[in-house]
Formats: sequence, structure tokens, C-alpha cells
Amino acid sequence: MATLSLRMRDDLKAKAQELASKQGVSLNSYINATLAATVAQTETLAMMGDRLSNVDREQLHARAMKFMSKTQSGTEPAPAEIERAISGK
Repeated sequence: MATLSLRMRDDLKAKAQELASKQGVSLNSYINATLAATVAQTETLAMMGDRLSNVDREQLHARAMKFMSKTQSGTEPAPAEIERAISGK
């Protein structure tokens, strides 16, 4: 694991420390998780951009709207129902 010396404004550090504290994690863990999420988001957007570069956007939009028109509102399943579905019981 790499070690990094990081310079940041005092007010930013205080805000990050407060957010980390609210989540019950160290500042180091908070910064690592936030950075990992940012990297994952950037990589996902790049991958989706590549996959959608040759797609007809209007046709994709029409397909998505057709799918959305078939969805039905309802209640979300309870955690126990999800567990039963996953376990196959």
C-alpha cells in the first residue's frame, strides 16, 4: 500500500474530518472511499461512453421509454422477501 503526503486547505480538512466522523470512519478511510468512488465513476462513464459511441441515441431513447411505460408502480419488497428470493426458499 502506498503512503501519500497530502496538502489541503484547513477548512477542507475540517469538513472532511466532520463527514468522516459522522460516518464513523477515520479521515484516511473517508478519503480512500471518496477517491475510490470518484475513480469508479470516471471509469464507468468512460466505459459507457465507449459502448454508446456507435448507438443511435434516438432509438435507444425510444427503447428506454417503451421499457419504462411497461413498469408498474408498487411497494418495494421487504428485506425478508429479498432474502427468500436470493436463497430460493
